[in-house]
Amino acid sequence: MQLTWKDGSIPHQLALNEIDGHTQIQMTIVKDVEPEQITLTLSAPLEQLSQAWQEVAMPVSEAYDDGNLYTQTRCLFNLTEGCVLWLVNHVKMPNGKKMSADRLVWIPAMNAIAGKLTAIK
Repeated sequence: MQLTWKDGSIPHQLALNEIDGHTQIQMTIVKDVEPEQITLTLSAPLEQLSQAWQEVAMPVSEAYDDGNLYTQTRCLFNLTEGCVLWLVNHVKMPNGKKMSADRLVWIPAMNAIAGKLTAIK
């Protein structure tokens, strides 16, 4: 299941796939060099993740950008048991092209609320 972004300028692709009773989040990060494919497999049902998708990546940290390194943490999904974070890392290479070194992570017992990670009560 391909997910769409509210911001049409985001070239990254995000999809949900059901594999052996689990849901795999597959993200293709498009930068100047080879696209990076990152995945995360959760026990949450595909329906729950698709309903939690709000078509945005909600920042939960300030962006850092010194011209060579851009880094920020964003939340993709808030679920009843926790949240999925996208650790965004873009590096400007000596040739001027940008590459990504991103990661998807599951954070149990926390949600992103108003730009902060907060414990689920």
